[in-house]
Amino acid sequence: MPRKDGNKRQKEDLKKMELTLNNIHKNEKFLAENAGELTPHQLKDVKEHLASKKKFLEETDGTMKY
Repeated sequence: MPRKDGNKRQKEDLKKMELTLNNIHKNEKFLAENAGELTPHQLKDVKEHLASKKKFLEETDGTMKY
């Protein structure tokens, strides 16, 4: 009989957070390579959005680890 893992949801959340951070880094790299195709206003908006996501994830990063 399998045991109930009480931390399963938190472990899944950590995996999602790690995946999201990896995606943010990929998006930043993509933006740096293709910055000439966007207007400065679009580039600023996208960078601000990615920065706010990254800040939120980094703030919550140390609160859930086991």
